[in-house]
Amino acid sequence: MHESQLERTFLAIAHALYMNRLHVLRLTEVVRLGIKPDESNADNFALPEALDKEMCEQALNYVTTCMPDFKEAILAAKTNWLRPA
Repeated sequence: MHESQLERTFLAIAHALYMNRLHVLRLTEVVRLGIKPDESNADNFALPEALDKEMCEQALNYVTTCMPDFKEAILAAKTNWLRPA
């Protein structure tokens, strides 16, 4: 496999790990804080902005810990990942 293909593959895996970890962290905080659905959108359980930002950083730290060989590439790609879900 060509190296750029390999890097793209690992970045895709890293992104999937990031989204999965972020989802788990957010759900944990929703339960811990007893957050109820947003009145305007019953499917939205929004965390306070500062806490959500912290959860994004924790998820990113998790992925860079799991894939240290790709840390630089992951950090370069993170701006595309750190968007509202």
